[in-house]
Amino acid sequence: MDVHLNHLPMKGQASVQLLRRALVEIQLTGVLKMAGNRKNTYLFWGGILFIMAFYLHTPYPNEAAEPWKQRITSASVRIINDLSTLGQLLGVASSVNISRVLTENIKHLNTASLQKDILNKVQITEETYDGVPVRVYKPTAVKTPRPCIVHIHGGGWALLSVDAYHAFTMELALKTEAIVVSVEYRLSPEHLFPVPLDDCVTATKYIMRNGKTLGVDSSRVAVIGDSAGGNLAMAVSLRMAAETQLPMLKVQALVYPALQAMDFNTPSYQQYSERLRRCPSFATKEILIRYWQLYAFGHDDYTSDFYVNNHTTMALKKSKYAEYVNQKHLPPKYHVAENKDVPTGKTENGNTANKIENIITNPYFAPLMASDEELRKLPKTYIMTAEYDCLRDDGWILADRLKSLQLSCKHDHYDGYEHGFALMLHYDIHGKFMNNIVQYFQLNL
Repeated sequence: MDVHLNHLPMKGQASVQLLRRALVEIQLTGVLKMAGNRKNTYLFWGGILFIMAFYLHTPYPNEAAEPWKQRITSASVRIINDLSTLGQLLGVASSVNISRVLTENIKHLNTASLQKDILNKVQITEETYDGVPVRVYKPTAVKTPRPCIVHIHGGGWALLSVDAYHAFTMELALKTEAIVVSVEYRLSPEHLFPVPLDDCVTATKYIMRNGKTLGVDSSRVAVIGDSAGGNLAMAVSLRMAAETQLPMLKVQALVYPALQAMDFNTPSYQQYSERLRRCPSFATKEILIRYWQLYAFGHDDYTSDFYVNNHTTMALKKSKYAEYVNQKHLPPKYHVAENKDVPTGKTENGNTANKIENIITNPYFAPLMASDEELRKLPKTYIMTAEYDCLRDDGWILADRLKSLQLSCKHDHYDGYEHGFALMLHYDIHGKFMNNIVQYFQLNL
């Protein structure tokens, strides 16, 4: 198979490498055996290139910032999703477990992009904080006690790991000169809410209580997370705000966070659905609805109700919780007229809605459900949002709610980029994003 890879354009090599590894990892040996002779090998790789062309053909908006890099990233993720679904249909393993194997390749791609001198400037150790595995990144050139940043990885509460974020957390530690603790929390659907959150809270409390031993200034602790990690980071902040016997967190940084499961008809959820053939985001409405359910229930049996907002009762649709996600908090350019194809606010499935109301209104599960009083107890907040992202509106709404309460909030928005771009160290924008987040920590932590 290697002989033909060298003839591919550079832009396609990474994706083909990923696909080839995927085929090996999920052991589609029957397909590979069909490519046993030269003729079949050409046919096999011709088919692979055709498939890649199909995935890369997804139209990107004219305003996309780095269109070819974004196309390749999106195609790779879509291939992973489709291979995972296919593998489950073939009985290889569950789609979640297959996705876990394939997405760990992010570690190899990102670590390879790190400058070699960084590797010698950060001391890395594997620790356990009250039973929770963590990876600690300590810059070797700075003296303790130092501020600490608790990092909580994304991945829909079900995917990715400390390993997948290794390059990002190492760079964060070096540039902020802070000790970074990356939490290896237990994943859903094997471990449902609140287990992943409990692990993150446990590790954070351990740091607060043992700061002197760890070389940490306990009065200067922050939490950061992206996507599902942003959800967990804010939930940790809410939980820690109730821990009056411990120092308060000083900063929370939420990178395109998943904050609510109340309304799946916000403008960004309407805009980035798989049902739209021109959807540039791989974090689609369908995928996010699935992973919210896996985190809460361990299954996705309520998908049809979630999709059209039948998962909330009529009373809940008119409650204070509905106001917490009202699009009035969005800038005018994101306001949309009522979508007549989605009967939100007009119907309910009581069998589903009554079962799940308590969990989707729990601010530790969906932090945007926090009351104004609870928001006032939060630390200084940094929020980052991306244009091509179902979760775009979650972050905008939170930022507007915090600012309306005159609370400290810095909001950076990146037009032309998709969900997940902060982890793509090969994007040109990575340096700007990292400089912005590092500067915020330096000024506020």
